[in-house]
Amino acid sequence: MMDSNSNLLQSLEPMRDAYGFAVRPQHIQTYRQYLNIYKEEEEERSEKWKVFLEHHAKASKAEGWAKSRPVLCCIENMMNSRVKKGNNMKNKNVNESGDHLPSIKEARSPEEDEFEEVCVDEIFDGKESNAGNEDSQESFFPWKQELESLVHGGVSKDLRGEVWQAFIGFKARRVETYYEDLLAQENDDHRSNSSDVLRKWRKQIEKDLMRTFPGHPTLNRDSLRRLLLAYARHNPSVGYCQAMNFFAGLLLLVMPEENAFWALATIIDDYFDCYHTEGMIEYQVDQLVFDELMRERFPKLVNHLDYLGVQVAWICAPWFLSIFINTLPWESVLRIWDVLLFEGNRVMLFRTALALMELYGPALITTKDAGDAITLLQSLAGSTFDSSQLVLTACMGFVAVTDAKLQELRDKHRPTVLLDVEEKTKRGRVLKNSKGLAYTQYCVKAGRGSLLEEAKPVEDLADGDQFKLESHSSNLDQLLCSFSADSVGSLPDIQEQVDWMKFELCRLLEEKRAAVLQAEELETTLVELVKEDNRRLLSAKIEQLELEVADLHQALADKKEQEAAMLKL
Repeated sequence: MMDSNSNLLQSLEPMRDAYGFAVRPQHIQTYRQYLNIYKEEEEERSEKWKVFLEHHAKASKAEGWAKSRPVLCCIENMMNSRVKKGNNMKNKNVNESGDHLPSIKEARSPEEDEFEEVCVDEIFDGKESNAGNEDSQESFFPWKQELESLVHGGVSKDLRGEVWQAFIGFKARRVETYYEDLLAQENDDHRSNSSDVLRKWRKQIEKDLMRTFPGHPTLNRDSLRRLLLAYARHNPSVGYCQAMNFFAGLLLLVMPEENAFWALATIIDDYFDCYHTEGMIEYQVDQLVFDELMRERFPKLVNHLDYLGVQVAWICAPWFLSIFINTLPWESVLRIWDVLLFEGNRVMLFRTALALMELYGPALITTKDAGDAITLLQSLAGSTFDSSQLVLTACMGFVAVTDAKLQELRDKHRPTVLLDVEEKTKRGRVLKNSKGLAYTQYCVKAGRGSLLEEAKPVEDLADGDQFKLESHSSNLDQLLCSFSADSVGSLPDIQEQVDWMKFELCRLLEEKRAAVLQAEELETTLVELVKEDNRRLLSAKIEQLELEVADLHQALADKKEQEAAMLKL
């Protein structure tokens, strides 16, 4: 009886993965099929990382977990050289006096540099370092290829937080007391009258706090709030925009709060620079780059998508902006982030997107219309539980997609984007002065005079009070009605109208997908609460039944004793 009760209770356990994320109801069966595979892969990669760390840390006299610290220090030292060769983490925050905070190089203490040198000496038995030569710094580490192979196989779950910090060069980026100063400024402004922009950021952050991984058992939402507000102050040109809350939430699950801030700043300011600023220039450039790569690698598929009226940008837009969060299963997301943070650029972003198109291209070619194509791709991507196959396909199948090639393609397409931005800006200024009724209605429905600004992912999709699906539909109907013959002369050109309508359609589809995903997350959380309540009631009922059974056993034993006594008499 106890075994059956135990099985019943186990069947009521909430369905969450090893990282605490809820598994979507339609994927539970598939996830269970991969669960044992994930466990075997995790055991295998844990052993490989353990051997790697112990082998390269054998010169250290430290015991236990501390034995891995010297080699992690050296990994970080290798990545620090990449930080120094790059932008040197420009500080974008200005304090109240108008003076910039000290640069990374100025703020770093001699003890930190000395610690790095000691780590290198411990690992390489006193071999002379090339730390003074930035160009040869990374080549000094002979085990870099071994590390790269390990990263492609996945970072061990227990090590992921520390390894990610080493990958971003945490020590080279961190400025002493910088994060605390940002929080102090935020607290001061929150008590006083702050700017409208800051109030808008705070309002949107508060809305998105509970939308970030709802029901996750370990996510600290107070830390998430502080982290997002601090970054908004750190980089006012970006402030706060959608998807940033998911980046910050994921980082908070694997590392301390301040460390997560520097990791978030690295991702947005360095790896994805100009992706979230006004105009989103680099994001638009990358869309054109991906389109060219797609046409080069999958010409038949792109021709089919063109025939259906599906633009490649519609496909890659949510992938690139969210770095596959809420698009792929979490095991796959984390494996992609392992490689992306290790490489320190967006190469893995393109390779993964191309890998998904290679895996699911044959299915897309069978679709008959644009809606089916987009829906099918979203569904197939969400069921990509074979993370090893995805990463292997991305890293080995698209070796030709390198950072140098991407930079070359970006240089090729960037003038087109800049010219388009300039033309739309000029056209917007001219049309803004138009007194035509039709154009006035058009601007009201579009929300602005430029399509480019429409793409900026600030809080537009998340504000339920102002942006509803019904209002979008109503606006579109009114816009179509406004296109009368009497006002043709004051309308924007036909291409402008078509572009806006296509973008509006894409946005509505993405908004619908986001709403469905959030509804599934909330449904899963509610089911867990109901199951928890049922489990308590069931446990109480089982205890009551066990007491009643015990009483019956006792009564039966007493009755047998009485019968035995009467027989003796």
